[in-house]
Amino acid sequence: MHACMRTVAVIALCLAVLAGPLDSPCAARGQGSRPKLVFTTFPSDGMGVLFRQILVEAYGRIGVDVEVLKAPAERGLVLANQGHCDGMDARAPVVEESCPNLVRVPTALYVNTVVAYSKKTDIDPARGWDVLAPYRVGSLLGYKFVEKKTSAYDRVLVSCYGQLFAMLENDRLDVAVVAYLDALPSLRDVDLGGIRLLSPPLASTPMYHYLHKKHADLVPAIDNVLRQMRDEGRLDALLEEAVAVFKTMHVMPCKISLPQ
Repeated sequence: MHACMRTVAVIALCLAVLAGPLDSPCAARGQGSRPKLVFTTFPSDGMGVLFRQILVEAYGRIGVDVEVLKAPAERGLVLANQGHCDGMDARAPVVEESCPNLVRVPTALYVNTVVAYSKKTDIDPARGWDVLAPYRVGSLLGYKFVEKKTSAYDRVLVSCYGQLFAMLENDRLDVAVVAYLDALPSLRDVDLGGIRLLSPPLASTPMYHYLHKKHADLVPAIDNVLRQMRDEGRLDALLEEAVAVFKTMHVMPCKISLPQ
C-alpha cells in the first residue's frame, strides 16, 4: 500500500514537470559549470537502483551530472519521448515502437529476467508464454516487453507491484508477470502466503539506455564509456552490489546475467 502511495506522489511530481517550462528540469545544471541530464526511471527501487549507479558513474567519466526521476513506467516513456526529460535510464528495445524520438545507446546496461509468480503449482514456464493463456494474468502498465507478450491473454495492468501482488494474494489474478530484480523490493511488504516464484524464467531481454534525439550527439561518447565499464568488469560489479541489497529476502533466486 505504501508503494502505491509513493506512486501517486510521483505522478503528481511528473504532472508538475509537465506543467512547467519545456526546458525544465532538463535545463538544470550540475555542480559548477558541469551540464546535468535528467532521466526517467521505474518507480520501484529494483532495476532503477542499478541503472542509476551505472549512469551516474558513466556520465561522470565524461563530465556530466545525472539526476534520475522516478515515474510510473508509462509516464516515464511520455516524459522522455516528448523531450520533457533527457531520456530514460534503461528499457527493452520494444519501446522504440511507440517512442520514435528516443535514440538507443548500443551497449546494454543489463539483461532483464522476466518471471512469473503464482499460487498454482501446475504452470510450467519452460513451455513458453502460451502456458499463461488459460489464466488471469497481471503485470505493470508501461512495462512494454511484458505488455506485448501478454496482450492476447486475459490480462490486467496495474500501476504498482503492491497492487499486483495484493490481487494475486486475494485470488483476483492467477499469475503475476514481473521483472525479477525490479519486483524484489516490493516483496519485503508482501505476505507471500502460498505465492511462489515459478521456474524457469519466462524470458530474458537486454535493457538499453535511451537519449532523447536532441542529445543524439552524446551517443558515441557514452556508449564508449559503457563498453569500457563492461570490459573492465564494472557493470558486473555494480550488478552484484545492487543484488546484495536484496540478498536477505526469502524468495527463490533466479539467474541474473549481463550480456557478453
